[in-house]
Amino acid sequence: MKKLFVQFTLCCTFFSTLQAQQVVPFKTVKSFYIYGDAVAIGNNSLSKHATKPYNNFTLTNDDIEMVFVDIDKDKSTFSSSLATLQLPKNHSKIAYAALYWTGTYSYEKGGRREENGQFYFSGTRQLNRSVISKVKLKLPESDYQYVIGDVIFDGAKNTSFALSSPYVCYADVTNVLKGAKTLNGDYVVANIFATEGFLSGGSAAGWMLYIVYEAPTKIPKYITTFNGFAQVATKPVIITLDNFETPKKGKISTNMTIAALEGDSALTEDEFVIANPKLKRATKLSNKDRTENNFFRSYIDKNEKFKSRYPSSDNTLGFDIVSLNLDNQNDLIITNNTDKIELLFNTKKDLFYFFFTAFQTEISKDFLEEISINLPENAIVLASKKPKGEKVIIKEEIPIKKEPVSTVSKIKKSTIKTNPIPKIKPKEISLKQPEEEIKKELVSPISTEIATMSQAQKESINSSDVYIGSKTYVKSLKLDAQPLETQRFKLILEKNAAKVKGVDKGYYVINKFFSNPLNAVAWNKSLQDKGYSSKILVDEDKKLYYVYVFHTTNFYDAFMQHKTLVTKTLFKENWVFKINMDGF
Repeated sequence: MKKLFVQFTLCCTFFSTLQAQQVVPFKTVKSFYIYGDAVAIGNNSLSKHATKPYNNFTLTNDDIEMVFVDIDKDKSTFSSSLATLQLPKNHSKIAYAALYWTGTYSYEKGGRREENGQFYFSGTRQLNRSVISKVKLKLPESDYQYVIGDVIFDGAKNTSFALSSPYVCYADVTNVLKGAKTLNGDYVVANIFATEGFLSGGSAAGWMLYIVYEAPTKIPKYITTFNGFAQVATKPVIITLDNFETPKKGKISTNMTIAALEGDSALTEDEFVIANPKLKRATKLSNKDRTENNFFRSYIDKNEKFKSRYPSSDNTLGFDIVSLNLDNQNDLIITNNTDKIELLFNTKKDLFYFFFTAFQTEISKDFLEEISINLPENAIVLASKKPKGEKVIIKEEIPIKKEPVSTVSKIKKSTIKTNPIPKIKPKEISLKQPEEEIKKELVSPISTEIATMSQAQKESINSSDVYIGSKTYVKSLKLDAQPLETQRFKLILEKNAAKVKGVDKGYYVINKFFSNPLNAVAWNKSLQDKGYSSKILVDEDKKLYYVYVFHTTNFYDAFMQHKTLVTKTLFKENWVFKINMDGF
């Protein structure tokens, strides 16, 4: 691994960004203090061919017409892929096993056409979400059995993710593996739902089985697993790891496992950073298959316990399983007596989602003895081949700390800086406005809001073309399940463009806007209470406060999101505001 020293500072103003990126906050699922180890196996479920490996890395994922991988010749399954587990004979006592499956499931099958040099995607929305939580699992020398999991996240229920509708499910299958006839061999997971054909941004799907097992090792390990759902786009996401302490001397074996969705092999500038806040050091991680600037690249890492898959695609088209050995850089980040580290995920071009991470490191025997004295109330002690008196502990679920995030610079010894999001100034929010006036404005349409503005504000809006009513959209755009009329939308949107200081560029799907910031805050809260990811955009110069439900720099995504929402009563006044954008 290439080493990179970075001076590391954290800024509290970034806390709100962290919350925005972690749609489902990461939490500890299981933590172990154990004489043993862990391994992850898995495979992708969508590819260019049903059974043949796909090894081309030159195309972006949305340029490929996806089909289900289906290798089992079983009529009861529509998708199936295989991964092989190979543990040593004395490493076969299972402590924990978790099955994860994920996919983008916006349409059953998406289509694409090209017009005037631009691609247009279409499909019938998949509204039945009950099917995503049930898959089939086949263990070695066994038949399929159904596995019903918990839905960690379903993007179809969140307006910010409805376009590709990514989802993640999880099931604890410890007892299933403990009861297996044969532990080593071929594992097959079938019937993972996802969008076939074309999807804007590319469709992806896959599964991962994470296994913790006991082994006659000389040094105990701390193994902790987390799940959640985080979108890594323009701002980094952080996970903090503690509750461990590395040995006081000697080399330390440390490993990471990560599972992610939508990491595109042809798009670069995504990074994985590990940091030691006590030492104020950080480094970008890489290995022989993953570079520092394209860490998530649609690839499944191999290791000595997981060497084969079927099909064995090099390019797994938007699905990543990372198995990373950190031994070569312990003198940098994970030193002797380390008791806390931070993981940062960042991207500058590609967008990806990650939903699972596990951390495995050798720990001090003294630390193990200390923590064994005060076991949590529901702790489980397992038998293991270890020195008499030492215990193997499963630590119950502990919520992860939410820490601030900062971006790590490529330049050595450079200070990490953050850009705080725009905030409404406290002095602009008056709490003295009569309650009846607030209610009146909140239930009034946008036209009423305009009518209550000063003449100067009206002229400002008219002159800069920042307002367009729902009637204009409905006139110009036919509302149907397969919208393709984007050229008309472009013409309207070009008139509805503006420059706003201090605001990120892009297309904003606006629900309402107000001249009084208190009313904007109240309306924003009412949308959030209904489950929508709304936010407030502030135009300081014009003193206008826009409540928006979607933001993107992709023209097609803005178009599709608007068309999806404008049919709903609550969003019939929606319009799209093009801000600080040159061209499309």
